[in-house]
Amino acid sequence: MDLLKQLALPQSAAQIEVLHFVLNMVYLLLLPFTAYLFGALLFSLYHGRKGRTANDPLAQRFAGEVMDHVLPNKSILFLFGVMPYLALVFAYAQLLQGTPSISVSVLTWGLLLFVAGCAFAYSYHAAFRVGAVLEGVTKETDDIRTYRTELSEQKRASAKYSVLFLFLAVFFLYAGTSLAAHTERWESVFTVVQLFWSPDVLVKFALFTALSLLTAAVGTLFFTFRWEGGRTGVDEAYAAYIRSAVLRPALVAVLAVPVLLTASVFTAPVTGLSGTYFGAVLFALLFLFLTSHFVYAMVKEGSDRYAGQAFYVLMFVFLSVIIGETALTARATQRHSAVLAWKYDKHHEELLAKLGISLKVISGEEIFTAKCSACHEFGQKKVGPAYKEVLPKYEKDKAKLVSFVLNPVKVNPAFPPMPNQGLKPAEADSIASYILRMYKQ
Repeated sequence: MDLLKQLALPQSAAQIEVLHFVLNMVYLLLLPFTAYLFGALLFSLYHGRKGRTANDPLAQRFAGEVMDHVLPNKSILFLFGVMPYLALVFAYAQLLQGTPSISVSVLTWGLLLFVAGCAFAYSYHAAFRVGAVLEGVTKETDDIRTYRTELSEQKRASAKYSVLFLFLAVFFLYAGTSLAAHTERWESVFTVVQLFWSPDVLVKFALFTALSLLTAAVGTLFFTFRWEGGRTGVDEAYAAYIRSAVLRPALVAVLAVPVLLTASVFTAPVTGLSGTYFGAVLFALLFLFLTSHFVYAMVKEGSDRYAGQAFYVLMFVFLSVIIGETALTARATQRHSAVLAWKYDKHHEELLAKLGISLKVISGEEIFTAKCSACHEFGQKKVGPAYKEVLPKYEKDKAKLVSFVLNPVKVNPAFPPMPNQGLKPAEADSIASYILRMYKQ
């Protein structure tokens, strides 16, 4: 499964920024749709069983129509599910190339599970449509009764397998993306089993489950009563059943989501925390506060009056959560991204050299004189530590030193943090080579 990382091409700093933007767009398609699909399946499975055991036609009708909202046609599974998940896998393969992380392998298995889950979801939804056709058959025969029984069994099996495979697919999704952000675990996690009890993964999966129930509940109200004037053929008895079926779960979910979102902050990798991440979380909590007011008002009134407002504000919750997650990953992997950009520049320079084209790069000595000598000396402390004290650990890993120069972080509390000097990858390589060579003399 690491083949994708091996096939990945070197990326420049600008291309890596584009990849993070692509991740935002991919998540924006994938997460709301998958949450809606997963939540709709849970509602449908529960009310379908209730309809069979209690012989309740309203429950049986609701079980089918809640799937109609999320799967209006078969192409939506491909456009909003499979394709974004595939793009996600390729994006992480590019970002994590050259690392020992198994994130891409985990995400690839998640993609396969997701495809299986979507296939069973489509089969489940199709069974409802075939069942609706059979309802119009006036002459009941033994063959029709047998087929109806087989169809019912197939429908139940498809629903259970769809929930199971989507459950695993989403878990693998969060396991892979969480590991990508926890860079300190790249070399210690070898199998997905090690991620099963990761607090970060468990909290994010619980958050997704709560968002799924909330999205399916609010989405059902929105598409039943508000979208394009509402569905036809919804009498008062059925409308009351829909409201009673989704409003209470929506209220429980909208109260659970802020708690789980706050908990996810405490399980996030420290190296990924940034102002953008905290700002996105705050905006998500603000939008959740508005959503909770709309949901509570509908529960109190027993109506669907604010379904449209709740649905649209909920999409902004997803947007805020997604921006926060991609910012977390970008910050946590910035040092590796700097190494990738450096390797890209080296590869670019070598290619140009083969073509007889040379690029002027400022020498390491010139960079040291202009940018480093004010704070550093080789033999004694100045504003920063002496090079002879900090460079030995980089002797056999120049790439790590280049990464630090491009994205400096505070290491020693006895000294102030080193400011980013704004060097290009080739210049960072030049100064790294210079100081590693000179400190030994």
